[in-house]
Amino acid sequence: MITKLNHIIRIYFAEAWLSYQGRFAITSPFGYIAAKLGFPFFLMLFFIFMGKYVGFSDPVYIVIGNILLIPASSGMGGVTLAIGDERQWGTLSYVLGSPAPRSPVFMGRAFYYTLDGFVTTLIGFGIAAGIFHLNLSNINVLLLMACSLLIAITSCGLGFLFGSISLVTRDGWMILNTFLSFLYILVGVNFPVTSLPLVLQKLSWGLPLTRGIMAARLVMEGKGWSAISSLITGEVLVGIIYIFIGYFFFLFLEKRSMKSGTLDAM
Repeated sequence: MITKLNHIIRIYFAEAWLSYQGRFAITSPFGYIAAKLGFPFFLMLFFIFMGKYVGFSDPVYIVIGNILLIPASSGMGGVTLAIGDERQWGTLSYVLGSPAPRSPVFMGRAFYYTLDGFVTTLIGFGIAAGIFHLNLSNINVLLLMACSLLIAITSCGLGFLFGSISLVTRDGWMILNTFLSFLYILVGVNFPVTSLPLVLQKLSWGLPLTRGIMAARLVMEGKGWSAISSLITGEVLVGIIYIFIGYFFFLFLEKRSMKSGTLDAM
């Protein structure tokens, strides 16, 4: 049992390292910083000025929401590419032909993207505190870090799902980008979820990030664990559901490929 567990852990971190090498090691420092901080920063400014135009003069709500969406973008985009690119590069058959257990191979793809999104969020809060004068003195920093890490993890569930979709279509990245645009509306990034029509509110509560972002906002207001415990529990449950959906969808596509022999075809 212990030997099998050690084998699974070794595969998990080996897969995580290979995924990192394939995505981050070829990126220049300038390109990395521009992608992780430059684009989110200017997009944040866009929403701030748009909010002022419609009478929403306080930028703090928009600033916090956009920062909290950074780990989601990292987790979803990174994991989707880490899975979908196997098909584009013609290496998917080697992954499917491997005797390694599927779960550590599948889950290991998310490790560095989760860590990367979490660290980027903390840096974003530090930058925003200096530029937008966020008051961090009454905030439980450990609780805020826990919320940010949770958001980074649960967003990977959506990344697994879209990554599996990209195995059978060349439009997976376009579908993901469209969905990321909807997240700025659906999960309470720039305005409260309660401002949405009732149908979209129900859709929002069925997505990861919504409860995590709400919990992080409460922490930023100085609230403690008792105020966010139910939100955190709900976020964990929804995140687990999406991770399992993505995993079993991946297994379904693998079985389908064994019969049709078309999964690696472009």
